[in-house]
Amino acid sequence: MKIAFFYGKQPSSFLTRLFTGSACYHVAFVDEQAGMLYDMNLLRRRRKWPDEFAGHQYRLADCPVAVGRDYLEARLTDDASVYGWRDYLLFALRPLYHLVGRSTRNAGGEICSEMVCNDLQANGWAVRFDEVPSPADLERLLLLRQ
Repeated sequence: MKIAFFYGKQPSSFLTRLFTGSACYHVAFVDEQAGMLYDMNLLRRRRKWPDEFAGHQYRLADCPVAVGRDYLEARLTDDASVYGWRDYLLFALRPLYHLVGRSTRNAGGEICSEMVCNDLQANGWAVRFDEVPSPADLERLLLLRQ
């Protein structure tokens, strides 16, 4: 299993660079052997890899712990998280929360990087974040340190 970091989609890349310092706007699991991408986009989903992502800018990183296909397939059927507009709005307000010394919160859904982080932790990853991790947070930890 690998982790894909996505760049270049506008206005998403611009907004994430503005709020996080990185143009990485999306993160997901990639099972190259099965030809599948597992991600969160309002709901958990599975897409064909890399066919549906031709022309997309991305970089792959090794997964820091073993996350199996069976685990991700099971999460497709038992995950009740729904990421809505309130979650996007609260995440966009992240810099304002920091100005007043507060952590980022959400409205109950998971953003893509939160889903990846939670799945990594459920499979033994010991890294913890004080707040909801952004794609840029995971990018700095998993991709830029390789």
